[in-house]
Amino acid sequence: MIDFLNFPSFFPPLYYWLSISPIGILAGGLAGWFSGYAKETWNLPVGYTRKIFHFIIFTLAGIIGLTVGFPGVQVFGASIGFVVGYAVLKGHESRFYRAIARPSDAPYERFYIIVPFCMTALGGMISNICFGHYAIVGYITTGWGDAVAEPVGTRWGRHKYQVSTLTGIKATRSLEGSLAVLLASFFGCVLLFGMGFDVTFVTMISVSLLIAVIAMIVEAATFHSMDNLTIQVATSGVCFWILG
Repeated sequence: MIDFLNFPSFFPPLYYWLSISPIGILAGGLAGWFSGYAKETWNLPVGYTRKIFHFIIFTLAGIIGLTVGFPGVQVFGASIGFVVGYAVLKGHESRFYRAIARPSDAPYERFYIIVPFCMTALGGMISNICFGHYAIVGYITTGWGDAVAEPVGTRWGRHKYQVSTLTGIKATRSLEGSLAVLLASFFGCVLLFGMGFDVTFVTMISVSLLIAVIAMIVEAATFHSMDNLTIQVATSGVCFWILG
């Protein structure tokens, strides 16, 4: 049974805001700056630079979740929201915005920045309410698996398939990108279980593989821009069902 009584407060204490929000704003600003720098200096596609930011932020959220818990992740996420919101407000004047706004999402570039961020927050909230500390699994599968899919698909994707969108624009994924989701999710879960869970080696490998397969299938089937929600909830839920 899901233990709602032990669910942390929706309103983190003041000392979390005072200690973690500056870290979140600094981390988000540096990650955004680096993404923009990589795009303009190395001429990387947005499919790469957008996911650089994605990977950094989700990894940091996982570390905070392991060490501080969900209240810390809440504050960190709110701080990142401030950074992302400022970039969206500035639009093309912002180097960070230019690094995360996909040309293929035109004319809805801002929409496809805001919606994934909201889906990330919603997915984290649902996962923590329903599955407790197993929500960390969702951070890693989304942060690592989904992060590598777009760069791999951009560089090596040859076998494309179309996915549904909220606005009617054309969006595709690739089998190569889906395979990357599986591999990155698997290795991310192995590392996570080795660091933060008391499980045997066989359990670690088998559960990691199952979760990685689930992440791959869910990512492939989800609407464009909504997989930050579905992957988090699905993978943390499967892990809770098996190990919880």
